[in-house]
Amino acid sequence: MPQYDERGNIEFKYQMRNFLFFVNDNDEQFFQLTMPSIFEVTDDNRMAALEAMNQINDTTKVIKLTVTKSDYVWESTEIMLDSTPELDDIFPRLLNILLNTQQAFYELMEV
Repeated sequence: MPQYDERGNIEFKYQMRNFLFFVNDNDEQFFQLTMPSIFEVTDDNRMAALEAMNQINDTTKVIKLTVTKSDYVWESTEIMLDSTPELDDIFPRLLNILLNTQQAFYELMEV
């Protein structure tokens, strides 16, 4: 079941993975769906993680991988929507893009 986190964003699971949908009341056309903490970055794997992230960011549509201050890789999709989006068309595709990208990142990291 989806639930709101302490910041008002929506947390949910899909195919046994955690997702966050960020609610932005100041910009209703901005859509951000995230898979948080998909990989822990350490001193030993930092360079390989950054190289894999760069490759994914360079070759995958609407995906952005970042390292957070707590040293975890987060995977996000961010798009601008028109005033009448059909989320039933968009949402499943973005979920699958995130899942496929996570797998591609793990393959590059040999996880």
